[in-house]
Amino acid sequence: MLLSSRQKDILIGTILGDGHLEKNGRDVRLRLDQGIKQKDYLTWKYREFKNLATSKPRIITEFHKIKQVNITRAHFSTYTNKIFTFWKNIFYKERIKIIPKNINNILKSPLSLAVWFMDDGYKRNDCNALRISTDSFTLEEQQLLVKCLKKNFGVNSKIHKKGKTFNIYIPNNSAKRFCQIIKPFIVNSLLYKVSLTP
Repeated sequence: MLLSSRQKDILIGTILGDGHLEKNGRDVRLRLDQGIKQKDYLTWKYREFKNLATSKPRIITEFHKIKQVNITRAHFSTYTNKIFTFWKNIFYKERIKIIPKNINNILKSPLSLAVWFMDDGYKRNDCNALRISTDSFTLEEQQLLVKCLKKNFGVNSKIHKKGKTFNIYIPNNSAKRFCQIIKPFIVNSLLYKVSLTP
């Protein structure tokens, strides 16, 4: 089964963000989980991948042993398929998600960029600067992403230290351009993420 061009773009953004490609039998499936507040967003992804999904999104509540609270999330998975194995071989190394060295050739669509930001991006409260939670990637991998944003989208970004990790920071003077690129693709419930103040 092949992905449509739109599904491929959404998948790339999802892999960069909250999506997980996991081995299931001989091949791989896409697993999607969102906090209950983002249920509408997960439902949007389900509609986009409906022909590949095993079932409609469902609500799961589990007890978090460390936080000692019940955590509720929305979830759905796709069927296992060789197309997901193909993408796992690109974005994973020994079960760890990575940024491939040729990311410039992969992250080219504004839709992919929008999905990545909907998954992992947010606006600072005190200004119009934006952050993307890339903490799980190495410093070198984040440098690849910064170069990609500049080359493919004309967006200037930086890497900021955040505690013991790093993440991508889009300053005020670049945030407007970034939001103009992705806003046409942002789902209604997440428009607050790109609502810049005058």
